[in-house]
Amino acid sequence: MFFEFGQQSSLLLLGFLHGMVFFILLLKRGIEESGLADKLLAALIFILCLHISQYMLGFGGWYDSHDHHSTFMFYFPFHNSLFFGPLIYFYFLSISNQQFKLERKHWLHFLPGLSMILVFAFMYVSEVLIEHHIQGKELPLHFGTQGTMAKYYQDHIAGFYYDLGYVSMFIYLALTILIYRNYRNYINENFSNTEIIKFSWLRNILYASIALIAFGFINDLVDKYFIDMNYAQYWFSYFVVAIFIYVISIAGYMGTKQLPNNLQFVPPPAPAVSTPKTLPNRETEDIPELEHWKEKLGTSMKEGAYLDPGLSLQDLATQLHTNSSVLSKIINNGFGMNFNDFINSHRVEAIKDKLRAGEHQQLTLTSIAYDCGFNSKATFNRAFKKFTGQSPREFLHLLEKPQAAMANK
Repeated sequence: MFFEFGQQSSLLLLGFLHGMVFFILLLKRGIEESGLADKLLAALIFILCLHISQYMLGFGGWYDSHDHHSTFMFYFPFHNSLFFGPLIYFYFLSISNQQFKLERKHWLHFLPGLSMILVFAFMYVSEVLIEHHIQGKELPLHFGTQGTMAKYYQDHIAGFYYDLGYVSMFIYLALTILIYRNYRNYINENFSNTEIIKFSWLRNILYASIALIAFGFINDLVDKYFIDMNYAQYWFSYFVVAIFIYVISIAGYMGTKQLPNNLQFVPPPAPAVSTPKTLPNRETEDIPELEHWKEKLGTSMKEGAYLDPGLSLQDLATQLHTNSSVLSKIINNGFGMNFNDFINSHRVEAIKDKLRAGEHQQLTLTSIAYDCGFNSKATFNRAFKKFTGQSPREFLHLLEKPQAAMANK
């Protein structure tokens, strides 16, 4: 196939090939494991690959070949950004809830993007298949490679779809970031170890996406109102997207390699409304024998329930023969904490006891943390700092100072 390997075309080709490899890997894994998240991420990467392929092929000589390659460039929907927002939104819902399925109402979100594909399909069938190939008419523009409808779309309709695409992407990304904040509340209320399921990489990708879209939007504004930018200057915005493909494909493939099946996050009706640590007195009164339940919970902690690294609110509720809703209210109102803080505070106290007993002389701090229920060094350090105001090393240093002073006497 005709392709000129230059600096601009080759750099974009590397991003395109990388994206297509991960598109196949994710699609294959999604089909084999019935994973909706992998399928959605595969579709998202495919859309990004199509986006950069226009400039990749353009710098590869397709626009200037004045044959069917040029015709392809005019009649293929490379920039269907209307799919980007819904894909990343439903991708987040699918990784945060293993029970999430795309229902008929969800497909309505993809109609604007589909409308663009139908426009291109209509132009191609009308001008290329029927008028050019069947009726034998020559295409009148760009050295016989472009029809009048394609030219009209390029001059008068493409801008509308570009602007609509920007609006769509910003709205869906903002919505996803808002419900991500609710998701963080959800995991803190339901899980004792959240490092793996925080999906911090996805949060970073969401903010990077906004920066990427803003960069492209500013380029368009500069081109429209200030400087008539040529295609070579626009190349840099496509190269940034190629880099973004590297990041999102690797992070997404590794980040969702083993998703826990007990994630069942459902966005609340009003996104980004934080869950309060304490509930109204009316809800507290709905829990009979609150002090009795607090004692039962305290006994469970003394017996070492917090030592289970995978302990969830549902697990503990089952052990106490109650339901997760009641237990959550007991912890919130009885102790003024969410579930995550409540469990980790007991783990930190257990670690402090072990350090006072001198176990750090035989074991590393990380080993002690794992013995006390933590399954991540980062979570251990963060929780220890939160509940003691000191890092583990600082606490240990202050603990050993009196002992060293007594030894010197």
